[in-house]
Amino acid sequence: KLILDIDIDHPSFLDHAANNDKVILECTIRDWKTKTTNVTYVTPGEFYAEDSKCGHSFREDTAFFHVGKGGGGTIKKHLEIGVSWVHPRPEPLINEQFQNGPLRTLIFNVRDPVDRFVSAFNWRMAILCHPDDERHRGYMKLKGKGTVGARRFPNLCCIGGSEEEETMLRETYQSSPSVLAEALCHDSSLRPNAEQDFTKVGHATTLTEWLDFLIDPRLVKNIKDDGIQQFIVLPLEKRSGANVTLFEQHIENLGHHLLSTRYGMDASNKIMRLAQEHKLKVEETRRGKMEDKSKDETHLHSSAAFFNSTKSTLTKLGECCLTRFLSDDYRLIQSMLGGGETSKIDFAIAGLDPLDDAHPVIQKACSWGDEQQQQSCRGDLMSVLMRRAKYLDESKGSCSAIINAE
Repeated sequence: KLILDIDIDHPSFLDHAANNDKVILECTIRDWKTKTTNVTYVTPGEFYAEDSKCGHSFREDTAFFHVGKGGGGTIKKHLEIGVSWVHPRPEPLINEQFQNGPLRTLIFNVRDPVDRFVSAFNWRMAILCHPDDERHRGYMKLKGKGTVGARRFPNLCCIGGSEEEETMLRETYQSSPSVLAEALCHDSSLRPNAEQDFTKVGHATTLTEWLDFLIDPRLVKNIKDDGIQQFIVLPLEKRSGANVTLFEQHIENLGHHLLSTRYGMDASNKIMRLAQEHKLKVEETRRGKMEDKSKDETHLHSSAAFFNSTKSTLTKLGECCLTRFLSDDYRLIQSMLGGGETSKIDFAIAGLDPLDDAHPVIQKACSWGDEQQQQSCRGDLMSVLMRRAKYLDESKGSCSAIINAE
């Protein structure tokens, strides 16, 4: 895999704003097998030549927290810039690097917390081996595909070794996220056990758990001046009445933002044009080779695309109880709006208050890119909150009372 790092102090980089042809990119080629590194300096034209394998890298100071079932696979596919990748759960050592450096930019994907949990529940049901499973357990050799597993081919393979989780999902909660969601109701006698079981579901780590070092006052005070400087959110939200999400547009704008921060807007525009031309050529070359690929391969690690016998929707009661159980995640999303004229929504009606004592960088989650991008980011986050607002308002009574009144 090839990685590119940029040395803005390199003499050939100077005066790039006046003449984009003088921009020099530092192409660092790392051989992961031999752990060797080779560095060359190339122009943008050479960087995106047809036979070039160079790629951009911001790994030294930028990390992406890939929150499971929130569009991370799409980001991996479309963001053609290398960053440090954290998945499937938070890593304390990475968090410490955001407190003291060298990591300073955090990219974070956000999907509606309820939708994400349902997706996680269904995905685990799809890939975990059940007692009578006829699929191959673990990895297998597939002709023309190499070694494959359940995350890529859940119709052929399943994951063993998680019998406790699988039994819990299948037996205790009847293969239905609604049964678990209703058990989380405030007035449910099953809630204590359900709270524990919630944490056992793969990819169920909450947004507030991912960002605890930016939320917990005891941890926030440990962040130094050389720590995190920028917090970038990529929302995955299909707004009411829309046919598609703006997610891929957010990803493209993120690439442009990172490049323009490093090179300036003019040089970034040229790089993006060359990158698009290079991508089209690569896709054209691959198109012929892809003709005989199976439909399974057109989706990578997507619970919406594969074998899944549990694609159930939530009951209204389950939706309400799960929303309230995840209320801190919704408070975090509201905190990301940052206040001001662009985010004036009467959330007092919903009884939803921003998180207290969170690091100020949280409020700048959408303060990146141009004005249109910032508005789109905030609009997506507001859409998430508005969809759940009626259930977040606990002044309306219990979830049972709300559902019975509808």
